[in-house]
Amino acid sequence: MSFRIKSPALLGLVLLAPVFASAPATAQDDPCKAVLAPLRARYAPDRRVAVFDISCARQGTQLVVKGDVDQDNARRDVITAMEAAKLGTLVDSIRILPDPALAQVPFGIVKVSVGNVRSNPAHSAELATQVMMGMVVTLLKKQGDWYYIQCPDKYLGWLEGAAMHLTKQAGVDAWQNGPRVIVTAYFGVVRAKRDTASLPVSDAVPLVLFKDDGVRGKWRAVETPDGRRGFIENRLVADYARWKATRKLTAVSVELTAKRFIGVPYLWGGTSPKGMDCSGFTKTVFRLNGMELNRDANQQAQMGTDVSVGDDMRQLTKGDLLFFGQQASAERAERITHVGIYLQDKQIIHTPGGSGVRIDSFDPLAPNFNEGLLKSLVRARRVFGPAPTPVQP
Repeated sequence: MSFRIKSPALLGLVLLAPVFASAPATAQDDPCKAVLAPLRARYAPDRRVAVFDISCARQGTQLVVKGDVDQDNARRDVITAMEAAKLGTLVDSIRILPDPALAQVPFGIVKVSVGNVRSNPAHSAELATQVMMGMVVTLLKKQGDWYYIQCPDKYLGWLEGAAMHLTKQAGVDAWQNGPRVIVTAYFGVVRAKRDTASLPVSDAVPLVLFKDDGVRGKWRAVETPDGRRGFIENRLVADYARWKATRKLTAVSVELTAKRFIGVPYLWGGTSPKGMDCSGFTKTVFRLNGMELNRDANQQAQMGTDVSVGDDMRQLTKGDLLFFGQQASAERAERITHVGIYLQDKQIIHTPGGSGVRIDSFDPLAPNFNEGLLKSLVRARRVFGPAPTPVQP
């Protein structure tokens, strides 16, 4: 399943260790562990975006190999490795995702403004990430009323079927190729009639997509992915194709977008104005400017190029991503637990746990100086703009 690395920090940025652990092994798993480990590392080095959930159990003289993978090559290599290890007569019960049982409706189009993707198929499970109305997700398998999905950014998790319009490829094509509008305002409401006193059909947040049914004066006639119709104020949306073509990722646009969300509360797993975690905030800011970042902080830390921070931070430019946690040492690997966006003059905008989107400073003389944040700074990455200037020896 997906594993999370974000900051549940308080004012001074308390850092928690990430948890990278496979499902608990039983005695029956022991014969297979050594065989499966290198294959898991090859096919699912990051289990948040790839599936390799294989185990084995003895049944008399047989060794049942079962679970899910998302590549046929992975299944083939597991069986080949098991046969070479001569652990017993093999029974191949490996399923290749997407599950063939979902072949008639292999996709879902999110039909709620913000869909909560969970780490397990239950409302009580950890919130892993969120998807916006109009996003197309791939259905991998089903359990009860829940679907294991892959989001457009490849992130994996469980989404309730009631949050999606299930469809074939033809339905996806019709949705994606038809006229759509994107919500650009902080918040909006689709009304049953062209009247702000009319009953709501749906709420809307930035990045929500509707089918465009045309302008009606100051209103836009729209339709949700599941066919609900209504009207939204025209000033709250933009033609999606035109909006997408005009995105310009600049330091100024990133700063202006980021500051729009000041005060939005922290929500573990959140990626919308209803609540954001640290990497959900950076992801949303960059997505609104046309760039798709990876989902979690330590995944974002692999993007772009390194920038030397230095004591004076003069190498940094507005829009660089700053990462926090623990520096690598001889005894331990680097650990990234938090991310924020550098502004200028030693200021950062971020979403620390227990607070919400805010601006902090690394300047000891500033009233918003955050010493704990400064002490936990690990490194910076530049994901757009000019390449960083090499540091002179």
